[in-house]
Amino acid sequence: MEPTKGPRNAISAATRQIVDWTGSAWAAAMAAVLALMWLAGGLFGGFTEHWLYLLHAVTAVFTFVMVFFIQHTTGRESRAVLLKLDELVRATSGARDELIAAERLPLREQEQLEDRP
Repeated sequence: MEPTKGPRNAISAATRQIVDWTGSAWAAAMAAVLALMWLAGGLFGGFTEHWLYLLHAVTAVFTFVMVFFIQHTTGRESRAVLLKLDELVRATSGARDELIAAERLPLREQEQLEDRP
């Protein structure tokens, strides 16, 4: 089944690629090199107030954006896993059908389902 084309799916695919790339060994190596360069700049140029403000601003913005990228990707993957599990419950004889979409139930009802044999 081919995914539906459209801006929402294009954004989702781009988000997934960004998260995949930023989680790679190359991105980690690049981040380490940039951090060392930043540190060297501070050591040789002095840790000025402007330098520290810039450091905080850049890291805050990067962290803020990455949280949304990671949350989007994690949510999409979780949804896919839950759909697959629901399909397995439907296909398995003797499985309790009330467990399908149990993640949408209130916590109290989930606990009751968990306590049942």
